[in-house]
Amino acid sequence: MNIFLKYSNKNTVSDLEEIKEILTKYNHTFNVSENDAKKDDEKISQCDLIVTVGGDGTLLSMNHQAIKYNKPILGINRGRLGFLTAIEGNRLNDLCRFFEHPEEYEIKKHSLLKARVNNSNWKYCLNDIVIAKHMFSNTISAYVYCNDSNIGNIVCDSVIVATATGSTAYSLSAGGPIVDNDLDALVISPVAVHSLNATPMVLAKDKIITIRFDEGRKQDIFVSFDGENHRQISEKDTVTVRLSNKALNIYSAKNMGQFAKVDKKIKLR
Repeated sequence: MNIFLKYSNKNTVSDLEEIKEILTKYNHTFNVSENDAKKDDEKISQCDLIVTVGGDGTLLSMNHQAIKYNKPILGINRGRLGFLTAIEGNRLNDLCRFFEHPEEYEIKKHSLLKARVNNSNWKYCLNDIVIAKHMFSNTISAYVYCNDSNIGNIVCDSVIVATATGSTAYSLSAGGPIVDNDLDALVISPVAVHSLNATPMVLAKDKIITIRFDEGRKQDIFVSFDGENHRQISEKDTVTVRLSNKALNIYSAKNMGQFAKVDKKIKLR
């Protein structure tokens, strides 16, 4: 097996050396990321598996190349929560188990959002798209539509549109529901709402969400995609979000499902 290794920072260097030893022990070849997009892209195109060493952010950083070349990802957690990772960094012997007992792991397909501002190119997100006010500015005033039907006029600090996978990320901290990530669903979670009747919503996979803004007031609005590609938009812009037919393939341990991870990583903190 040819493996591409991506690690996040200096805290994982010692782990990386141990991982290299394990891969060599099981006769796997590997290439380590050079943080050069062109060189890494070529290596990923030829690999069989992407292994990330870090947190969920490190894993998320590989989603575009993984989807482009249809490569599965195995995450090793050296971050804080690691909802998307299959192996804990302090249990690298589990990496040996991954190679010796592959039947104990499975590939889970995680649906992606696709979103765009006006008629720009679609951007793809595993977790969420966030539309938010500037740090110290006033609230934003947003009109949320589902298939052209108005489902909420919201004055708030931000609006999160998440996948089921992303329901345990920023959306959860904003009071959104935990959605089984075997479901293809959209979750809308407003943050710091100036209303008593605006609640999180879960919508079916075929729904199209459109978000417009009150053009009668000047607003400092920003949008981000999986916490990246931050850009400022205006109150005259329109944001469209829907589920994509693309999916990211991520390895998961069969004995540690989504809700077991919630118990372990959040409830027991």
